[in-house]
Formats: sequence, structure tokens, C-alpha cells
Amino acid sequence: MPTPPESSGQATEATTPTDASSASSSDALPTVKAIYTDGACSGNPGPGGWGTVLYFDDGSVHELGGRADQTTNNRMEMQAAIAGLQALIATGQTTPVELFTDSEYVKKGITQWISGWKRRDWQTSAKKPVLNKDLWQELDTVNQAAKQQTGAPIQWTYVRGHTGNVGNERCDEIARAFSQNQTISLKQHPQARHLNA
Repeated sequence: MPTPPESSGQATEATTPTDASSASSSDALPTVKAIYTDGACSGNPGPGGWGTVLYFDDGSVHELGGRADQTTNNRMEMQAAIAGLQALIATGQTTPVELFTDSEYVKKGITQWISGWKRRDWQTSAKKPVLNKDLWQELDTVNQAAKQQTGAPIQWTYVRGHTGNVGNERCDEIARAFSQNQTISLKQHPQARHLNA
């Protein structure tokens, strides 16, 4: 499992967004090597936030985050993964990527359970409606689009939370800040501004 570089927590210098189609080769976006994601919720349900960090092969990062006023932890975990895959798709990258999540719900849902849910018209094996169907459908769509674009399935990897994994800890920090409506500096890769949701 790749270990992301230490994060200083400082935002990079603001630059003018670069249009990917007009970027020169010296301004080309590096290759995404790993995506880390996490969600947080105060109250569950309650105010929530999500954090996503894209790690590039040159050691740089691009951080994303967002919030919802009334949500659950599982929905925020899913939203973080959706945002990570949407950003990957926006890069136009054609090489495979590993996505790390500390949510067994997300990992098992997208890698094991979803095919059965779809076969049963979005019902569980107990014939109950699948919770968070809207986000599962969106996650399935971006997961399939990323697979088609990169030519290989996304490698979904579970990482235990709160164990000192730098990527997971940074995503947790971002998600918690957004869930508590606090200001947090996000590192922004100068050639990746178009990836922001």
C-alpha cells in the first residue's frame, strides 16, 4: 500500500486555473497514484463533511472537501469516494488508480454488494430497499466511468481509520473541519484547479 507524503497542512500559493486542453507540456498534470477518502458526521444524522486527497506521482497533492447540513456518516464516506473518482475522470488519466477508504460499508458495497442490489432492482437480499440508493447509483456510475477511462477496475482498498495513516488522517481532518463548519486550508495543485467540485 503506497504511503502518501507527510502533509504540512499549508495551502499552496493561489494560481490562475489552467484549462487542461490548453496546458503546455510543462504544465501537464502529473499522474494520480492514489486517492484517499473519508467522511465525518456530528450526530449521525447531523451536519457532515467529507475529505478527499489525490496523491500524484511527483509527490504533490490536491485536496477536496465538502459538507451537508443533515446527513449520515455513510453518506459522507460515499460522497468522498464519488468526488475522488469524479476528479480522477476530470484528469483524463488512462492509468489505473488505488482508492483507499476506512469505510467497510463503501468498500464492500461497491466491490461485493452492488451487483446483487442491481439484480434485485435495488433491494437487499432481505427484500428491503437499499439505503442511500441515490449515492450508490452515482458511485456505481463514476466507478464504471473511471474503469472505462483507465482500462482497469479501480482498486478499492480498506485502511483502518485513526491508525496514523497519513492519507487517511488528512482526509479525516478535512472531513471533520467541514462537518463542524470550520475553515481549513486545502492544498491545491496549480494544474488541478479544474478538478474542484
